[in-house]
Amino acid sequence: MIKELMALGLTEIESKCYLFLNDNPNQTGYEVSKHIGVSRSNVYASLSALTHKGICRVQEGKSTTYSAVPIEDVLDRLKQEFKHSASILKRELQKKQKVNFGFYSSQGTDAVMAIIKTNISKAQSQIIADLWPEDLAMILPLLEEAQDRGVTVYLSTFESVSTTLKNLIVDEDTRKEGEHSNFSILCDGQKVVVGSLDHRLQASAIETHHPAIVQLVQSAFDHDVIMTQLMHKHRDVLESDYPDGLQELVTQYLQKNR
Repeated sequence: MIKELMALGLTEIESKCYLFLNDNPNQTGYEVSKHIGVSRSNVYASLSALTHKGICRVQEGKSTTYSAVPIEDVLDRLKQEFKHSASILKRELQKKQKVNFGFYSSQGTDAVMAIIKTNISKAQSQIIADLWPEDLAMILPLLEEAQDRGVTVYLSTFESVSTTLKNLIVDEDTRKEGEHSNFSILCDGQKVVVGSLDHRLQASAIETHHPAIVQLVQSAFDHDVIMTQLMHKHRDVLESDYPDGLQELVTQYLQKNR
């Protein structure tokens, strides 16, 4: 039993003192020393430590005597102390712990389509997809399948498309000549796949949970929704003021603030 007591944090001499007092309560330090065969100075030091730890009780009188606290009480207290210390340790370490968000890249059309399919198939509640018309043929059926199994799907693109999707946003086409196509797919507000399937480039994509990228994709979608609603309600005014398109606002701002 000495080994088990030592595993609880007692020294070998403290363990011997406790076991003797457990069987023989109300003993003086001299008697403990005599029975366990350890010098009185070491025994008194151990009894003081046991008393400080709440494992032994001391009774002052004509002679100072010691008794062991019942093992059930000792174990209950040690359990509570362990839980308390573990709770503090966990809380403090979590404060210092930095979350690492990885960026996983894929190259090649087959590899890119594989991660797109995987992420869309794993989505449970919501998908936000921003696609160029060129990519719709490959990705639209996957989005429609997701909607069929109960996922809310929002698709933003530049051109009207025949689809069963309930939430289609046809944004103003602000593409510049020669610009390469790109896509972004946000699943359940937590995971993003962004990349390009443009035939002029090697198809590639990045997959991440990084909150900065998630926020960028969400913000871009929010912008598309706002601009689409504004165009629906104020198209005549906006087209009159900006006949070359709303991108003219950006051009004017940049020229003014060079």
